Amino acid sequence: MSQNINSEVNTVSYTDFNNPAGQTTIQGIRGVSESENVYIAGSLLSENNLVQGLIYEGTLKTNGNEGKWHVVNFPSTPTAAVVNTSCYGPNNGPHGTVQIVGSYKIAASAGKAPSGNLGFYYEGSIDGSGTWVQVSPNGGNTNNVFVHSVMGGLAVGNYDVENDKNGYAFLYNISSKECTEFKVPDSLTTTLYGIWHNGGDSYTMAGGYTSPKLGKISQAFLVDYNSKTKQTGNLKSFSYKNETALSIITHFEGITVAKDNGYNMPSDWITLNGEKNGASFVSVNRNADGSFGEANWTDIDFPDSSVTSANTVYRNSILGIYVVENSSDTKIVSSFVAKVSIEKKMVM
Repeated sequence: MSQNINSEVNTVSYTDFNNPAGQTTIQGIRGVSESENVYIAGSLLSENNLVQGLIYEGTLKTNGNEGKWHVVNFPSTPTAAVVNTSCYGPNNGPHGTVQIVGSYKIAASAGKAPSGNLGFYYEGSIDGSGTWVQVSPNGGNTNNVFVHSVMGGLAVGNYDVENDKNGYAFLYNISSKECTEFKVPDSLTTTLYGIWHNGGDSYTMAGGYTSPKLGKISQAFLVDYNSKTKQTGNLKSFSYKNETALSIITHFEGITVAKDNGYNMPSDWITLNGEKNGASFVSVNRNADGSFGEANWTDIDFPDSSVTSANTVYRNSILGIYVVENSSDTKIVSSFVAKVSIEKKMVM
């Protein structure tokens, strides 16, 4: 007797999504409270090759023309001119405001300017007229700081220090301005790129790490975090297609909640021989005991592109950038939305 078995087949549809003003790099997204609109954070490459911060509010259903794009930059001072601002993660702030995290660079008019990137947290009107705060983990002893994601009063990011090849992860409390170190046990380098507030003191974070045990192989991870006790739990590592032999690097670039007590993540990866890099939509459900189950992988590959990168996720949509090389070997960078549709098929 034959059996009918339900099989899930994921299909992907692609759409360009850019600021009409120029080269757009999308880096973060969050749904607007009580609305079908979204906030999208990113950067705009201006005509003079300066990178400016971007924040978009509007629908995700078109190509970026129907919403409103705002250029927002960390404010300069008389002694420090801001020459680069990049927005990584947006979130809903109190009383209709928006929260944004990211990085910026300065050129000092006197003395030595920091050589690397500085981190920031912003809260206020979407036009950038609110309050900008520098985020300084490790007591300010940093070379580069990147604040990637914010939700539920906490932000997560990374920093490195001079003459140290390892990277370090941290959490930032937006009320107390306190930075808390986070490290995957026995890791060399840990990155935190995404945080999701489950409610109350409960959060789930996503990123990647390297360890002496795995050698050159880097894995993605999910972990739960309690903001009251500052304890973690349910740490689980992931490799591309659930096979450590396939990839040398697997990394989660963000996180969002999904149906059926699960999460969706954007992932970038590089094959073990280094010959191919790519992007995926990853879904993970929880087991009955609260631990994380195995990942389901759907590859994201923008048509006719040489490179596709998955930078952020909203519901079942991956947003990121792709690169097209023309006949003169010029590389054109554009942003996209890839919507993943799950179809149920009956297998006899």
